Amino acid sequence: MIYIYDLVLNWNDKRRYEFFEWEDQDEIEYVKKIPIFNINNFDDVLENNIIVEEEFLMSLYNKTEIYGNRKTTRVEYACIFCNKNLNKAIAIEFNERGESTYKSNIYILDLEDVFDLASKINTFTLKCTILKNEFDVDHYLTRREITKKKFLISEINSSYKEKDIDKLRYIYYEIFAREGSDSKIMYDELISSLNNNFNYKHDNLYQQMISSSV
Repeated sequence: MIYIYDLVLNWNDKRRYEFFEWEDQDEIEYVKKIPIFNINNFDDVLENNIIVEEEFLMSLYNKTEIYGNRKTTRVEYACIFCNKNLNKAIAIEFNERGESTYKSNIYILDLEDVFDLASKINTFTLKCTILKNEFDVDHYLTRREITKKKFLISEINSSYKEKDIDKLRYIYYEIFAREGSDSKIMYDELISSLNNNFNYKHDNLYQQMISSSV
């Protein structure tokens, strides 16, 4: 088995963050060593939750080591998959049933080492079952944009529930540049715009509401 050493990973169960979006409160681990594999069907692994076969799963058992405060600890089932032709890589942790549970992008300073090692590893097709994923409406948003979107949705929801029609009209005008009157129509259109077309208008509105007592 081939290992790569001394990496930084940021495990997430629902969304992988690019290195420039990592935050201090994230589950960041300093990896002493972890198995690495070069696979043909990399995109299947990258974009989906998967189940790997038991033989492959057991080959990973306790092979990954994490630096701790006083001693290293082991992760039962984890590895890095990469594709040297695509120049892509991802770390995945599995549960005891072989289901992918956590994923991490590779820190930019570690990518060169990963791809250099990948060029020396034989490629194979990973045998796995692809699980059905729920569509993520925020897939193309950055972490910061998701935070802004959640804030605006919260403000819109509270305005609608508390029947604060003036505030709802203000938000509606800032997004659509037209007056609104029916609170239900304004609410539905605002929520739809946030879910389907987050843009600079929402960003500007967020900045205004954060910096003022609207």
